[in-house]
This record gives sequence, structure tokens and C-alpha cells, in this order.
Amino acid sequence: MIGSVSTIVRRELLSLFVSPIAYIVLFCFMLVNGATFRFYVGLYGGEMEPVLVSTFGGPAFWFLWLLIPPLITMRTFSEERRSGTFELLVTSGVSDAALVAGKFLAAWVFLGLLWAGVLPLLLLAEAYGQLDWGVVASTYCGLALSSALLAAIGVLASSLTQNQLIAAVLATVVNLGIVLSNQLRALFPPSAIELRFFEYVSPPYHFARDFSQGIVDLSTIVLYASVTVLALFATVKVLERRRWA
Repeated sequence: MIGSVSTIVRRELLSLFVSPIAYIVLFCFMLVNGATFRFYVGLYGGEMEPVLVSTFGGPAFWFLWLLIPPLITMRTFSEERRSGTFELLVTSGVSDAALVAGKFLAAWVFLGLLWAGVLPLLLLAEAYGQLDWGVVASTYCGLALSSALLAAIGVLASSLTQNQLIAAVLATVVNLGIVLSNQLRALFPPSAIELRFFEYVSPPYHFARDFSQGIVDLSTIVLYASVTVLALFATVKVLERRRWA
């Protein structure tokens, strides 16, 4: 199975980098991050702590967090089914689990490469002030966990439809619901048990209160890992149903 997964990962990454969408996404991603990072450095006068918090928690960050993963994953199964190559894959002896794992890992790797592209900006920031690299490490841990979750949601959305646009919209709506769950915290008093639930499931809360403070909570890791695995399991079941339909 490992050999099949690695082959699918290479195939997916190659197909991404021979298509214009990867370069368009990469260009827009770096342009937005570079502009916002420069803006925050000027705004805070070189104080790196608020710069880091704003770069990985401001409006531009959540805009990219919402939109980039669906654009990367929308074609994973939708394009295969539209072009007719899905039938070739499912009859080639590759298991559904290996197929899902390979496509998920390829999307996750690509998202990781995108966020790794921000690291040179952080290195340049040393010219303005001292960075807390422990906070940077915890922030990137949060990015890895949330990127895995978003990649799994995107792959699941793509498995449900032949239309790439519908897959992207569906994944974006789910991502938006996850982000907006943070706003529901305002409906409850500080002592309400419901408030604790929305804090636990809210990525904005995790980035603001944990990752940006150098904290990586085991319960947060369990949450992201569990939902990611659940989404991938659901994708496998969707493929199994379509295989025998």
C-alpha cells in the first residue's frame, strides 16, 4: 500500500505543477502574505510579537485559510471523474484507502510548501527585531494541523461531485462554518459549558490563544487529527459506494 500511496502522491504533485492553478495560487499567496507582512512590520514599528500574531491571525490569513485549500483539492476526484480516468484508477488494483491517502497527502504537502514560503519573510524580520522561534514553531504546528483538516475536507468535497466549482464552493462553505463557529462564543456567558465547546472547536481561538502564544495543547492535536481521519474515512466510504454503484 505504501508504494501505491507514494506513486499517487508523486502523480498528484506533478499534475499540480504542470497546471497553471498551482502557480497562480502560489503567486497570489506570496503576494498577499508579503504585502500584509510588510504592512504589519510598519504598523507595529518592528515589534515582532504583534507582527507574528497579525500575520497568522489577521483578515488576510483567514482569507487564505478559507480559499486556498478548496482551490487545491477541488480537482482531486472531480477532475478524475469528469475526464474518465477515475474508472481506470479504481480498476487498476489501487485500494480506495490508498487512493484517498495519496491525494490527501499530495494536497497537504502542497499546502505545507505554501506556508513554508512565508519562512523567508520571518528570517528577514530578524533585521527589525528579535523573533520568538518557539512561537513560530507552535504556529507552524497549528498550520500543519489545520492544513491537514482542510485538505481532508476538500478531498471529501471533491469526491461528492464531478464539478470542480461545486467541490470548491462546498469545501469553502464548510471551512467558513468552522471559522464562524468562533463568533458563536459571544452568545454565551463566560461560565457556560457551551462556550467551552465553541472554544474547543474554533481554529481562530486556537491560533489567538494557543499557537500564537507558543502553546500546543494535546487536546487540540486530538481534535484536528480526529476530524481529519473522520473526513478521510468518509471519503473512502463515498468511493466504495461509487465503485459498486
